[in-house]
Amino acid sequence: MKAIFNRLFLFLAASLLFVSCEKDETKVVATGGTSPQLTVTQSKQVLTEAQKNDTAVVFSWTKPDFGYSAAVSYSIQFAKKGTNFTPAKTVYLSNVQRKGYTVAEMNAIAAEIGLAAFTAGEMEVRVSGEISAEIAAVTSNTATVNITPYLSEPEYQVIFMVGDATEGGWDNAKGTAMFRDDNDAFIYTFTGRFKAGNLKFLGISGKWAPQWGANAQGGVAFRAKDADPDPGSFSVPADGYYTVILNIRNNVFSITPFDASATTSYSSIGTIGDFNSWSDIAPMSSSSFNPHFWHSKQTFGASTGLKFRIASGWSVNWGPAKGHETELRGKGVAGGENLTVPAGTYQVYFDDITGHYVFVKE
Repeated sequence: MKAIFNRLFLFLAASLLFVSCEKDETKVVATGGTSPQLTVTQSKQVLTEAQKNDTAVVFSWTKPDFGYSAAVSYSIQFAKKGTNFTPAKTVYLSNVQRKGYTVAEMNAIAAEIGLAAFTAGEMEVRVSGEISAEIAAVTSNTATVNITPYLSEPEYQVIFMVGDATEGGWDNAKGTAMFRDDNDAFIYTFTGRFKAGNLKFLGISGKWAPQWGANAQGGVAFRAKDADPDPGSFSVPADGYYTVILNIRNNVFSITPFDASATTSYSSIGTIGDFNSWSDIAPMSSSSFNPHFWHSKQTFGASTGLKFRIASGWSVNWGPAKGHETELRGKGVAGGENLTVPAGTYQVYFDDITGHYVFVKE
């Protein structure tokens, strides 16, 4: 009887095991995915603001194979070449295999990863795909795009001239301020007196970089940081009045003699406006070397309307042209409108030859 019972028990156990095996589900196991292959429609781009809404480039890639069909989430990374994507600009995408960027979008990415404006630089791009946080993502080949970004507005309100051709010499804290051109913010201009000698340009008063100087061919060389090579100097041939122009968009320098023989010299010029009840000018200073270039530091406790004026009355005064009353840089015209300046402390520069002015907020 005991033997029969044992045989029955073994039969039932085997049956249960068989049923259990019948109910096991077939499980799919992901294998290591094959990498996507990235392609780019344009490998060289010169970006311009005029085309900012146009499509600059389209990136597309193949779908990685993880061993079975699954939705893949992608991310695309941008980095300056040579940085090994550290740091990188990462854009997270859904299950797509194509992404286009406008000129403005590519320009913003180029600035974020550190490519200099108006200079050809190399951007590296790659795509990663993943199906789960538990499974390692796969990364595409790296594509390189040669790209020249632009700036909508230069970062320098003024650029300073230094050198033994200027009044302040080679003291980088005593540079002579230049003014932005009326029509192109990337062109800086100054009309005044220079000595025979040498000349360079600085983006920040008191610092040697960024700096613009001469290259070996006599063109413009840009020194972005102190570790970069020091460029040469531009030459002023003789003592006299000149118009000096520096175009930092196209890296172009020019110096042209200016005839100042008919230019009126004023004993005093200053600002006058709401801040002092239009009662008298707040005088600015000039020098015997450059009597047409005026400078002052002024603080306004509240927004104020003002103009530039000589001390002795309203016969000679300058203000912005109509429609430019709120611009803190520009070219004053005789008897112009009132300029509106917000509250704050400013370095104020004015050239009575050209009428150029700028208020640089501290």
